[in-house]
Amino acid sequence: MTRSDEDPLAPKRLYVLVADSAMARFFKAKTPVRSIEEILDHPHREGRQKNSEIYTDRPGSNHGGAGGYQTYDRETDEDPENARFARELGEYLNKARHKGRFDNLILVAPPKFLGVLRNHLSKECLSAVMKTIDKDLVREDAAAITRHLSV
Repeated sequence: MTRSDEDPLAPKRLYVLVADSAMARFFKAKTPVRSIEEILDHPHREGRQKNSEIYTDRPGSNHGGAGGYQTYDRETDEDPENARFARELGEYLNKARHKGRFDNLILVAPPKFLGVLRNHLSKECLSAVMKTIDKDLVREDAAAITRHLSV
């Protein structure tokens, strides 16, 4: 059966990404969601490190270029480790979407990481997002996460 021959009333395939800066968990389900099945967890060890283990105590700087001297402030600029992890997750989701592994997507993450993650998703993935939940649920069990989804 080809994709165009599928029953339009059949349940759609759903991916749920539950993440924070240190861990990502991927689930799959059929919509409407009654339960979810974890398919992958992806730790990001650098996300668990203290800032002092990754960064110096002073902002970085750049003396070159046409703009002259610049400094980078970790409090206002995007955290490079968060961006790198979000980019990895975005690449995974973009490939899965391209391969037709899901029709709809739900993103669950703390607000700051959710924004970084959305910046690393393709237009195709963003169009599949049916809901975003700005909560840190990455350490919750599947049943607790399912209760928050109520699509």
